[in-house]
Amino acid sequence: MPHKHTLPLDRDYVKHYLPHRDPMLFIDRVTGLDENAITIESDVDPEAAYFKGHFPGMPIMPGVLIVETVAQAGALLVSLTRGLSDDKFIAFSNVDAVKFRRPVTPGEMLTINVEIERIRLPFYKFTGTATVEGKVAATLKFAAAEMSYDT
Repeated sequence: MPHKHTLPLDRDYVKHYLPHRDPMLFIDRVTGLDENAITIESDVDPEAAYFKGHFPGMPIMPGVLIVETVAQAGALLVSLTRGLSDDKFIAFSNVDAVKFRRPVTPGEMLTINVEIERIRLPFYKFTGTATVEGKVAATLKFAAAEMSYDT
């Protein structure tokens, strides 16, 4: 690993490694990290605007935002363990085999585990699992690529 990181890593630390900012930064803490795997926690904000319309009277986190949170964890894993030059970032390029198993509701905490399955630079293939209190909310396979800010 290029750097030694002392866990847990907080949101401010994460901002040094991901370009995402509010309202699109969904990682609150990194609780586990090794060369090919990461565990993050995401506090599902009960005040998030999307809950007003998804769905009135029965608010649930949109599946695409669960997928986005898992993808952010994958990008963060690459950035923390392999390092990226300042002109590079990790861009989500493919999602496959997504399964939603339970709804995620306001105020819950998502725990996300992501593992790198294969690297063929500039591409990375991952598997991810999102759980709430030990119960699987979603599983997916996805890919991302190293990109330059000028492309």
